[in-house]
Amino acid sequence: MEHESSEHNAHVGPGVHLPDPSIWPFVAGLAIMLLTAALVWWARVEDQRSLSGPLMGAAAAVTLGAVAGWAYEDGRMRAKAREQDEHARAAARRTQVITFAIAEGQLETGIGEGGVIDAIQNAHDDLRAAPGFEDLRINVSSAEEGPSQVIVETTWSSADDLAAFEETQRAILDLISQHPEEVLAGSTQTFDMQVVRDTKDTSVRYSLGAATALFGALIVGGFAVGAGLNLFASEASGGEGGGFVPVDIGPFVDTITIKASDFDYEEIVLPPGVEFTMTLDNQDDSVAHNIIFFQGDTVGLDEPVLEGCIAGCEDDGTQVRTELATGIVQHTFTFTTAEPGVYAFWCDVHPDTMTGVLIIEEGAPLPGVAPAAEEPVEGEGTEGETDGEAAEGETEG
Repeated sequence: MEHESSEHNAHVGPGVHLPDPSIWPFVAGLAIMLLTAALVWWARVEDQRSLSGPLMGAAAAVTLGAVAGWAYEDGRMRAKAREQDEHARAAARRTQVITFAIAEGQLETGIGEGGVIDAIQNAHDDLRAAPGFEDLRINVSSAEEGPSQVIVETTWSSADDLAAFEETQRAILDLISQHPEEVLAGSTQTFDMQVVRDTKDTSVRYSLGAATALFGALIVGGFAVGAGLNLFASEASGGEGGGFVPVDIGPFVDTITIKASDFDYEEIVLPPGVEFTMTLDNQDDSVAHNIIFFQGDTVGLDEPVLEGCIAGCEDDGTQVRTELATGIVQHTFTFTTAEPGVYAFWCDVHPDTMTGVLIIEEGAPLPGVAPAAEEPVEGEGTEGETDGEAAEGETEG
């Protein structure tokens, strides 16, 4: 039976046909994930773009660097593979096969520490350092009765490399001859053969590894981008249908709603000198908002804030402004409307996109309250009564 365990046999040495280890595919994958996370953060959290923007730029730079390093490493390995292929064509590779038999009852000794097979395994480091060495394999066919057969195979880049090693180093035949009690006398045979067909295609292995790593990175990045965009779209849509569009929402009553970082009403009309209760309904569950009314039609951090709040404003003050809070949350506040004029309002966190005006004008109806029907002035009849009275006067005349 053929054994290939590390305890009983020498394993395949790291021959030149195997690709060199490279960390660049791993770095490129991490960089793509970091770039995706930064992109999702930048798209979803508008009030933190000062942080997510630089992070996204740094992630993009790391990604480009990782891709460049990966491309350089792949090019270097391909060049090495071409050199090896040219060398193989110039000097035909050689395989040396040594067979010998282990005497009955000596197999455990040969495999154990200090045995002949153990000695061949320990010589593997010397073989790796030898010019032109590629592979070492040991196969053992154990027998319950009689001797056990051992096959030792070494592969070399050329016959000259094999010959140079046997002349200057401790050859495998020398190791076998040092264990006469284990090795059956006269059983050792040596065969030197030229490699006619080689299935170890270096360039194919490199290309397959690069393609697999790139495909895996694209899959991970694609899932991350898709998840982020789905979350962003879900928040922007607020449920079914498309994004939040303030169209056909009806006249303003007493509530101004925030959704997808936008006020649904950008113009509010109220009469002067009335106590009015308004509700700010923040439907953005991960973004903080508030509303501030200014004393004029200009907004800004240095502009004076409108006074007249009665209840529900920030810090229970008189300024008509609500506290900054993350939704979903509703703030109800009451204030006395100012004299006729135009008063601008905004959100502290989104001063460039969330703005509007409060128009105070005489005779404006109070939102949500139907205008009272005009009663006829005393002494005035309807048009029919007026016409009838006129006809009656003409008759009497």
